[in-house]
Amino acid sequence: MKTSTIAEAKNNLSRLIRQVDDDEPVHITRYGKPVAVMMSEAQYKALISPVKNINSAILNWQSDRDKSIDHGFTETELSDIRAEVVAREFTWEE
Repeated sequence: MKTSTIAEAKNNLSRLIRQVDDDEPVHITRYGKPVAVMMSEAQYKALISPVKNINSAILNWQSDRDKSIDHGFTETELSDIRAEVVAREFTWEE
């Protein structure tokens, strides 16, 4: 990652913006210690966006879906299907 002092950043802001626009974050330092990071808008959005995984997608879908719309199964039918599922036998022993 590139580094720049605060003074250099003030004097070369346009160049630094071009660098971060090319997806190259820049550490801003004060007295040799990092105090800030400049990054592109795309990198920032990716950083703050929620983690996307299948589990969270299903949970979001379940909480957002309209309960009044027929989605193919009633809650009773889903409960019956789940009750019929037989768990497979498992043991840690070899």
